[in-house]
Amino acid sequence: MDYNYQHTNKNRGGIAFVCIILTMLIIVGLSTGAFMLYKEANVDYNEQLNAIQAELDKKYSDEISSLQSTISDLELTLKKQSNITASPSVSASTLLGDTVSIQNIAATVKPSIVAILVTVPSTRYQNGFFSYNVGGVSTSGTGIVLNNDGYIVTNYHVVSYFDEYDNTTIDVVLSDGTEYPAEFIGGDANNDLAVIKITPDKTISPASLGSSDNLRVGEVVLAIGNPLGIEFAGSVTMGIVSALDRTVSEENTAETMIQTDAAINPGNSGGALVNTSGEVIGITTLKVAKTDVEGLGFAIPIDYAEPIISDLIEYGYVKDRPATGISGSSISSSISRYYGVPQGVMVTAIEDNSGAYLAGIEKNDIITEINGTPVLNMSDIQNVNKAHKVGDIIEVKYYRNGSYHTTNLILMEDRGR
Repeated sequence: MDYNYQHTNKNRGGIAFVCIILTMLIIVGLSTGAFMLYKEANVDYNEQLNAIQAELDKKYSDEISSLQSTISDLELTLKKQSNITASPSVSASTLLGDTVSIQNIAATVKPSIVAILVTVPSTRYQNGFFSYNVGGVSTSGTGIVLNNDGYIVTNYHVVSYFDEYDNTTIDVVLSDGTEYPAEFIGGDANNDLAVIKITPDKTISPASLGSSDNLRVGEVVLAIGNPLGIEFAGSVTMGIVSALDRTVSEENTAETMIQTDAAINPGNSGGALVNTSGEVIGITTLKVAKTDVEGLGFAIPIDYAEPIISDLIEYGYVKDRPATGISGSSISSSISRYYGVPQGVMVTAIEDNSGAYLAGIEKNDIITEINGTPVLNMSDIQNVNKAHKVGDIIEVKYYRNGSYHTTNLILMEDRGR
């Protein structure tokens, strides 16, 4: 019994030992296989990491190079802009040229620019128990000396009070402060030009007139005048020619204008727009004055103004200019609908013995057509005048008291203002 038990235990012990040995061999084998697999996997993984790293290095290296190139370009651009800002190439002296300076132009032209003072004396009128004053106002503007005889050109609106009020006086102050009384020679309200004359007792300095036909957009110009009156007489501003052949929708302005950004202010009217040779190429006339508008001034081109100036000096008016003899106000579409009258030009005044007067047209008539073409404003009538000559006959259709009428009107010479 004990023997069998011991023999059984020995067999079991041997089997256990063999199992242990086999288990250890299996573990060693598995461990070795796992290690080899791990080693191979680790090698593949490292290769993948290296490949990824190389790809990233190349990608970001290209991007970094591109970024550095962009930074270099920006630095170069900033450097150029800095050089431009500091460079004299954008200064006034360079724009005008080495041989020209603003100081020289101003010194040359300013003696030819005068201040014009217009005074309307106060007149007291009595009407029954009531009395009132008319006049008592003063205005100022600028003028340009044309020749040694004392003729001076300015804007008509500067001296228009002379036509409106009796006993109006005009005085001229030269650049050196010398003052002379002036005589009204002639005016052209349609183009806002007038000529006055002084009788100087010393040598004066006429302006040199250039040619506006040779102007180019972008050309440097100076405006010289008396903004806000005598206190700022001889002020000089600089700008460029912003545009040519402008048409301005204002009453009594020239047909064509030079647009400039040179500062033009009240009192500059009638002053000089000058080129870099010190020649007058325009007569400053108006500025568009709105809160949201800046640098929008206009001048009458000198080549356009010269024939008118010559006529004003010789005749006191523009010779051979046809006119209907009518002043009027436009009837808009809204007014037409409201009052039940046609659109057209309502006659507000008729010149004595004019073509309109002799044709039987009366105040408050509404002119609707001329030669079969609709008339909507005074510009339409002026265009008809420009297309004809003195002595031509035009057919005028007008509305009066609910009925239309037609009459023939002879265009006569416009000797008024």
